[in-house]
Amino acid sequence: MSQRLLIIVTWIGIVILSLTLRLQNLEKRPIHADEATGARILARQLAGEDYQFDPQHFHGPLLSLSSLPIARSRSETSWSELSTTTLRLGAVIAGLLVVFTPLLWRRSIGPWGALAAAALLASSPLMVYYNRMYIHESLLTLLAMLACAAVFRLSQQPSKRIGIASGLCIGLMFATKETFAISILAWLPAAGLCYWRQPTNDARHLCPNLRLYLLPSVFLVITAAFTAAYFYSDGFRSMQGSIDAVRTYFVYETTAGHEKGLGYYFELLLWPKQQLGIWWTEVLIGLLALIAIAFAAVKRVPNPAVLFLAIATVCHFIIYSCIGYKTPWLMMVPWAHACLLAGCAFSYLPDLKTRSRIILTLLLLTGLAYQTKQSIHASGRLANDSRNPYAYVPTSTDAPKIERWLHELRALADAPVLSPIAVIGQEYWPLPWYLRTFETIGYWPTPIQGITDLPIIFAMPAQDQACDDLLGASHTKLPRGLRANVAVTLYLRNDIWQLWMHTDEQ
Repeated sequence: MSQRLLIIVTWIGIVILSLTLRLQNLEKRPIHADEATGARILARQLAGEDYQFDPQHFHGPLLSLSSLPIARSRSETSWSELSTTTLRLGAVIAGLLVVFTPLLWRRSIGPWGALAAAALLASSPLMVYYNRMYIHESLLTLLAMLACAAVFRLSQQPSKRIGIASGLCIGLMFATKETFAISILAWLPAAGLCYWRQPTNDARHLCPNLRLYLLPSVFLVITAAFTAAYFYSDGFRSMQGSIDAVRTYFVYETTAGHEKGLGYYFELLLWPKQQLGIWWTEVLIGLLALIAIAFAAVKRVPNPAVLFLAIATVCHFIIYSCIGYKTPWLMMVPWAHACLLAGCAFSYLPDLKTRSRIILTLLLLTGLAYQTKQSIHASGRLANDSRNPYAYVPTSTDAPKIERWLHELRALADAPVLSPIAVIGQEYWPLPWYLRTFETIGYWPTPIQGITDLPIIFAMPAQDQACDDLLGASHTKLPRGLRANVAVTLYLRNDIWQLWMHTDEQ
């Protein structure tokens, strides 16, 4: 088999692997709280409401905008019609496209380096798990990988065209999530060092050559600002959105309880840990990244792509690690950089002796097999287990059961009207998702007057005692799970409960 044919066949295998891992039982995992809040924003846009950016709570508009054509193509045009599969398809598509981004580096890292990086991206448990979730990170990662390639190209060959392409990608990143700024901070020193290490740059030519970057940089900034402003202002119809997009860096409030130590991401991704009968680790990617750096270090003129990716990856990890607020999905952009860097180890394959080639290839294949095994378990039967290191604050399996049970109640022959439904308390997501097919639902921070007459009440933990005092005589108390370590209490009016029990006995 020729090398060209082998490469094509391998790429086909990687695509099949990527799709299989991301699509299998896509709808099975209960909706995460963050997915449900994003779905609500999407539903409002499906209903024709104008987009309004909230600088205190929500990220950019691009996720919901990119989901609109998917929802409409599946004839889902309202909050009640939205399905889990529709929500997550956009993340799957973005994740698949990320797998192809190493092709943008093919000239710098060679066909085998691009293949290796793609295989690592396709099988990484972190990437697979969150490519199956309706959150901003999959789209942000795709745009970051496009922007990263463009910024690197700009550092090597400055031009207005590449400056505009870089600005477009960065602007779209900004329109996706405010954390795009961290990537900018990581790419700047990487690009600066690559420029400084160019063979043509000596002390006499550094400043004159730097002028070549001035106009492309201006085009980059203008394009990025214009692109981001367009989306945040809803097509320049409301410039307040663009102002609020900048304000978000000064007023954004993170949810408490997500503060973690400096070494959290190292432990999550690299340090082996045995849980649920599996040793969880993606140390292969870290090891190959170190090998790529070592290969580059012994070269008289290091590969600028390796240099750029090494600096960018390290800077990403340092910045994210120094920020107290930490969640696993925040690592998707840095980890995609790490996968690219790891793939660079195979750019040196033609220069290695036969034995070294075999060892490196066997290391990759063994590691890929184990990563795939972890991905299958992490996104399959263990997807919702809080002991799964990638399952962060998962929704309880009780949540979809509540929805099914309420529909069974509504279907009873002599059932009274189940509306209105009251939700008492705060931090109740993703409960609204599972109540979306019911007509009248009210949300209150504390119990309301006349609550004893309502057929169904959901009480969050902080309001459980207050509801218990009011509803103890009129309703039956049914504790249920909502999120990991967070319960919700369902109060069902006694007449409905008795009807259900009578029907069940029959």
